Amino acid sequence: MQRILILVLALTMLVVVPCFAGRILTTPVTHVLPIYQVCEATSPCLCSVGYSTVPGAPVISSAPGILCIDPGGPNWPNFVQAAQVSGQSWTIKNVSFVKVTPPHVQCKEDALGNDIFPQHTVTQQGTPNIRLWWPLMYEIPSTTFTLTILYGTPNLFDDDGPGPNPPAWVHVEQWVWHVEATIDTLEDILELFHELPFGLDEVPLISDEFLYTALQAKLAAANDAYNAGDLASAANILADFELEVMDACIDESPSFPNPTGPGTGIANSAENPACCKLLIDVEYILQTTGIGQPKK
Repeated sequence: MQRILILVLALTMLVVVPCFAGRILTTPVTHVLPIYQVCEATSPCLCSVGYSTVPGAPVISSAPGILCIDPGGPNWPNFVQAAQVSGQSWTIKNVSFVKVTPPHVQCKEDALGNDIFPQHTVTQQGTPNIRLWWPLMYEIPSTTFTLTILYGTPNLFDDDGPGPNPPAWVHVEQWVWHVEATIDTLEDILELFHELPFGLDEVPLISDEFLYTALQAKLAAANDAYNAGDLASAANILADFELEVMDACIDESPSFPNPTGPGTGIANSAENPACCKLLIDVEYILQTTGIGQPKK
């Protein structure tokens, strides 16, 4: 009896193993797209020049970045490969959206030990529950927004062309937006913080005018050094930038709207953590560009 059982098991393995060996798994069709906390902007709003006949300079040059998602319709045709093929029908089975805020080192906690930009995950399920408009100004680099769409087709459909997926009836599209930061975007976000008000007060988030000019000059110099391949100089300049920013953090707006001097600096309140945002962006740039670890 034992010999018969062993023989049956052996025959079963001979039948089953080839089936598993020949199985091809369908993988999600993944698209990774960079997004930024700030965008360059133009505006008809100009600086007042009094009697001068020369137009004043634009006062708006940066705007907060936005992750805007347009599904194209209730069945998400803008984000489904099957919708790009004329005559191909599909059915949405499930849609989910996940935002992940990653950990970081700089400015992790305030003076009371509370997380300033807490690491966390937000999950949304079902088309009616998914937010399609996400302001990005205070999102830290490497934050991700992932849209996953599970859909079916009545016929075998190849969803990735020359990719590894075989024609199938069930498909997964995955769209990942990744928050990036560069020296260029850091210059833009510095401009943005110089434009936006500190709450109801008369001063911008960066209220020290002399400091703002000095910080922009440092970023321009760091960018020049980086583009020239001088990583050591770029690292030194960005380190100096960090120290100046850190020394300028203020928890509340200045008592008087003076252009510089005591009380002015860079907003770092719970509602406007602009100072920490700059420091976290520099941290990311140093880690991802090689500037922070120049070759010997």
